[in-house]
Amino acid sequence: MLSAIACAALVGGCSQAISGTPTTFGSYSTTDVAGLPVTDGPSGPRAGVPDAELPVEGSDGGEMDRLARNAVADVSAYWAEVFPDAFGTEFQPVKRLASYDSGGAGIRLCGESTAGLANAFYCPSEDVIAWDRAELLPMLDNSFGPMAVVAVLAHEMGHAVQHRAGTATGNDPVIVLEQQADCFTGAFFRHVAEGSSEHFEVSTGPGLNQVMGVLNYIRDAPGDSGFTGANAHGSAFDRVTAFQYGFSEGPKRCAAMDVADVKQRTTQFQFWKDGQDSDLPVDAATLAAVEESLRAVFRDTGAEPPEIVTERTSCGGVPTTSPASYCPDTNTVSLDVAELQRIAQPPTTNAESSGYGDFAAYAQVASRYALSVQHAAGLSLDDEQAGLRTACLVGSWSGLLIEDPIGQRNPVGTLRVAPGDVDEGVAALLGEDSLIAADLSGDQVPTGFARVEAFRIGFQEGISPCTTKYGG
Repeated sequence: MLSAIACAALVGGCSQAISGTPTTFGSYSTTDVAGLPVTDGPSGPRAGVPDAELPVEGSDGGEMDRLARNAVADVSAYWAEVFPDAFGTEFQPVKRLASYDSGGAGIRLCGESTAGLANAFYCPSEDVIAWDRAELLPMLDNSFGPMAVVAVLAHEMGHAVQHRAGTATGNDPVIVLEQQADCFTGAFFRHVAEGSSEHFEVSTGPGLNQVMGVLNYIRDAPGDSGFTGANAHGSAFDRVTAFQYGFSEGPKRCAAMDVADVKQRTTQFQFWKDGQDSDLPVDAATLAAVEESLRAVFRDTGAEPPEIVTERTSCGGVPTTSPASYCPDTNTVSLDVAELQRIAQPPTTNAESSGYGDFAAYAQVASRYALSVQHAAGLSLDDEQAGLRTACLVGSWSGLLIEDPIGQRNPVGTLRVAPGDVDEGVAALLGEDSLIAADLSGDQVPTGFARVEAFRIGFQEGISPCTTKYGG
């Protein structure tokens, strides 16, 4: 949802930092995920492990209820282990679990009928976690695999943890409570990734990518709900950020989330200018606007801007990448416009023709431009650090184009990034066919966790961390 609008002259330099909480995750290694080795092993239910025996009201004894029961059992066991250290008291298990068929007559829970309610939820008044075994859970399982079901139920247990730990107040906006629950979900998945879950395992490569993809799928629709919306859960960027905080820093970081913390870094705000939510076509005019914005953002680096051309060119022994390619010898970015146009299409159910959205297409161009900035600084272009630096620099470009009435960001130039654009970037970063976090040859760091993290650091903190945290 990139948009070009008239605005004042360029304000501030490329080192301008975006409002947000500075990140303190680990050492930003390309070979681990928050201190855990990168793995691409199995993700899902462990074989040969007896099912949990938790009582579930209304269960039909089927596969979805077995999966949900095992998930709740493992999440409960995790909180029984860590809750005393995190919150100074024993963890009390949820009193009731309930399964229902949203296509049936429905049952009464917390004063309402579940008929037609394809959802999972925690209700504090009855201390119950409930789920729809007929539509929601099968959809998650079929679309993302069984760990998607685990993620959703871990999120609902996160709400139960809030009430037990006293981190939820009646005055907090809903989005703060939802961000805490996403963070608690990340903390649990760290436990799973460490091999400590009885019924489940997850790889830190494709497995975590899939789990974060679920958060991208169940995000709030762009512009659908503002920061104070009664149903606001957060954008994909917000939700993945919260998950990563929990995975990397644990429950105490989640408990520290309050209005000020979430308000500083959220992209969950309503569009506030006419036309801000309109997609821009991949054409000469918009490409020129993108190039102008890149020059403005990276001007203070002193790097000579590359020439951007709309035909494919060769570059000696340097591999050509699609949909954009950088040639260090000539300082040229060459584009495959047709492929950029495909990527700019909105996502569809047809995998062959589906894109990510217009921002994801232009972020590919920005990634090759970012390589020219690194080349001018004498940094390597053909290793994993280069890929993460690239993602970070694309994030810094994105952050300096977003106009936010909450954080009072002061954007650069005339091109604008709307909140939904950032989600398109997250989706592309979690895919396996993007250049946003790729080196000169188009190779990505294996784990989407690191790719999204690098992008987020640039978005929140500006350009400087891209070289200091992802050194040469």
